[in-house]
Amino acid sequence: MKMKKKNLKVQVAALAMTGAMVAIPMNARAEEVNPASAATTGTMEVAAEAATGVTSGAAAETATGAIAGVVAEAGTGATVATAPGAGTASGREGAVVTVEEAAVDPGTTAPNNVNTVLSEDQKQGTDISTHADITRGGQARPVIHVDTTVTAEDAKGEKTIVESHPGVEDNVITRLKNKDVVLQGDLSIKKDESTEAYDSTNTAAHPVNKEDSYSLKADLDVSPVTNAINASSGIIPGSNDIFVNNLETGLRSTFTLGDDLEGSFHLPTDLEDAKKHYELSSADGNPMIYRINYGKSSFSKKKVSLVMDLDLTQMKPLAKQGSDENAANERIYGKDPVTGKAYPIENFNPSPATGRHATTSVFGNLQELINNSAQKIQLVMKGLKINATSSNRVETETETEKNISTEGSIAGTLVGYMKSDLWYVYSSGNTSYVWGAVQNDAGRDKVSGQGNDKVLLTVKMNTVEPKSNPVQPVNPAQPVNPVNPEQPAQPVIPVTPETPVVPAPPTNPSIGGTSNGGGGRSSSRVTVSTVSNAPSNPGIVLGESRPTASTLGGEVLGENRETPVAETVEKKQGTVLGESRPSVNGVSDRATVATGDYNFTGLWASLFGISLASLAGFVVLQKKKEN
Repeated sequence: MKMKKKNLKVQVAALAMTGAMVAIPMNARAEEVNPASAATTGTMEVAAEAATGVTSGAAAETATGAIAGVVAEAGTGATVATAPGAGTASGREGAVVTVEEAAVDPGTTAPNNVNTVLSEDQKQGTDISTHADITRGGQARPVIHVDTTVTAEDAKGEKTIVESHPGVEDNVITRLKNKDVVLQGDLSIKKDESTEAYDSTNTAAHPVNKEDSYSLKADLDVSPVTNAINASSGIIPGSNDIFVNNLETGLRSTFTLGDDLEGSFHLPTDLEDAKKHYELSSADGNPMIYRINYGKSSFSKKKVSLVMDLDLTQMKPLAKQGSDENAANERIYGKDPVTGKAYPIENFNPSPATGRHATTSVFGNLQELINNSAQKIQLVMKGLKINATSSNRVETETETEKNISTEGSIAGTLVGYMKSDLWYVYSSGNTSYVWGAVQNDAGRDKVSGQGNDKVLLTVKMNTVEPKSNPVQPVNPAQPVNPVNPEQPAQPVIPVTPETPVVPAPPTNPSIGGTSNGGGGRSSSRVTVSTVSNAPSNPGIVLGESRPTASTLGGEVLGENRETPVAETVEKKQGTVLGESRPSVNGVSDRATVATGDYNFTGLWASLFGISLASLAGFVVLQKKKEN
């Protein structure tokens, strides 16, 4: 009897620790329908995004599966919920779009209330809560009570749970390393329909262009759930027969564009469009036991929340576990490869009234389910547009353009929960796990992911702007300084000629003078007096000062001209009309003006003088002849 009690206590403890972990990875499949509330097919779940940007939708789930909010049927199969003051289905900030999806067979899934249990997306680490008590004999006695939290900081080291939490019982579960019970995630990106590999930017920001459309991928490691399940199986022999019922589990992954990134996620128009752009798949080749519940998911321009339910329809046939003598010959999940008949599906929620599948709702079958399912899963979101980024701005310039480099970030989260009831003979209890993924260290973003454990991705955008500076004109060639022109030779100033001696007028001969033969006529001499017409203040008479010629024939041209001496003329600044006209001394202004010759005015005056003297002589001779 004592041995049985001891075994019972160990079994209950194992069930408490393992049953909880078992359900952790179950992401879920269809819309949750539990016996207490049947969701009406075709109703729409609408998440009204709060001002803080956190989706609060499923927190107020009603019997119809709808969530309070302002609902507008779009006619395309998509529904838009608009928070007060927000935009519409066009994708402006605040508009939340959901799609209709019919409920699935509740026997192929498990209830999922993740939106109620975890209203926040920022949870990181794992919360463990396990309570089991012996109820035999009418008095409850504790078997195991564990309440502890493994933080994101704990998960960085090599310590075990019990080493980090001395108050926790030392067993095969608490001897696991902290990092082995915390989920991990990583983000990567590439162009839509591109054959290039996804870039997780673990060394540098990924370059993007606003003209392109991108696919965002989240790699999620749920193997920590399997680690705990397998460890717990070794607590006692026969742990396969511990009953697990009232299982609830679910995951939610949220992706948000940072404040430094302007862009938008794809907003689906109906269920098929949502399935095309948001996909969940296995990353290691093992069957998926999760599906996206599109009816509970929400889509907006800056934020997408994808709820994942347990989906048992894709699991391959597994051998039944437990002490049942026929267990080895029975199969659960999948189909008979010969007949095509479907095997029973165990969802660890047997009917209280009929006890349906009660013999298969045991820990052994749950362990087989988890071990044979995908340990690494991936979410792919297509149609992401990135229009602009704004942080870490760097500018470089050339002569013709300016290059501007900026960065932006995208954040991802994975939160989930699991809880179940445990029972074995005279003991009962419950277990609960709540967790939040941390950044996978191998894919840590070296830009945005430094110094934190958040799942982050950094993108980089380059824009080129032509310079608006005007083209500088080419400097014109400087004119060559002109050579100073030679100064013209100053005209020779002639020496003023001496005033010539005026010859005495000739004496007229006597009229009737002595004849050659006589004739007795006496000669009488008539004296002609010269009347002077000279003015009282005589000036220079043309030719008056002409020098006496050296010969009787007259003066030789220029004979008496003295060599002129140049007169220094003061140089004036600027050009004055007539400035360079030379000044001539000793020459009548009338002669200068009459001839227009400034260089030989003296010569011209002499010529005029000779002409006048000849004319005067001619007149005298004519008069003499007449007399």
